Amino acid sequence: MTKQELITQALKTMSIEEKRKVFPPMTRKNFVIRESWLGRNQIITFTNKKGQTITYDHDKALESMLPTLQFSPNWLKRKYWSQSTNCPRPVLNSDSIIEVVEPKKSKSKK
Repeated sequence: MTKQELITQALKTMSIEEKRKVFPPMTRKNFVIRESWLGRNQIITFTNKKGQTITYDHDKALESMLPTLQFSPNWLKRKYWSQSTNCPRPVLNSDSIIEVVEPKKSKSKK
């Protein structure tokens, strides 16, 4: 059995609480999904180019992206996909988004 298969098998027996202890929420500079992270129930937060801070559930985001990713050469080769500008539309329109925090508007001085 490969290392990844052993990890996948162990993840199947863990509760969500146990997974959250092993894989705590992370902050990244971009939206990212990886096949190797599937099953972790990883919560990821990133800030897009508009200044919005978006928090999403990795597993649900991957599930909503799979129909599109199946035709992506990068996904087929690396099983990894990222985007720095924003969340992809399929993810924004899914239940994988946990929270979107709008940027604070600065008060202009007169």
